[in-house]
Amino acid sequence: MGKNVKDEVRILVGVDGSTNSKRALVEAVSCAKTFSGFVKVIMVYKRGMAEKAEEVLEEAKQYLEEKGVKYSTSAILGSNPARALQTTAEHENFDFIVVGSRGWGSKASILLGSVSRQVVANAECNVLVVKK
Repeated sequence: MGKNVKDEVRILVGVDGSTNSKRALVEAVSCAKTFSGFVKVIMVYKRGMAEKAEEVLEEAKQYLEEKGVKYSTSAILGSNPARALQTTAEHENFDFIVVGSRGWGSKASILLGSVSRQVVANAECNVLVVKK
């Protein structure tokens, strides 16, 4: 008679400390509360930026705890946030990915496209891009 409804919606959100990534986290939490979901927050950082990554994730943890949402966090050393989001979503069976429309991306993102565009184009699950 139709699909079984999952007990828990699994939501992956990428953060980088930017305003738009904070908006993405807020939207992910809203979805998690609406659909009894679990949120995993990841931050992809470059060498020498581990401390900044931990600060960003600590802020996210405080927000998630304040909102009473089940969550986990992960800091990933790497240079391709879009690929990290896609790989994590696929390997850990996430239902959808939430990203901000523009983060702190490098100048190269002008040539290569933003993280959100790459995720939308290549992810195997649904993607929610938060603009405001």
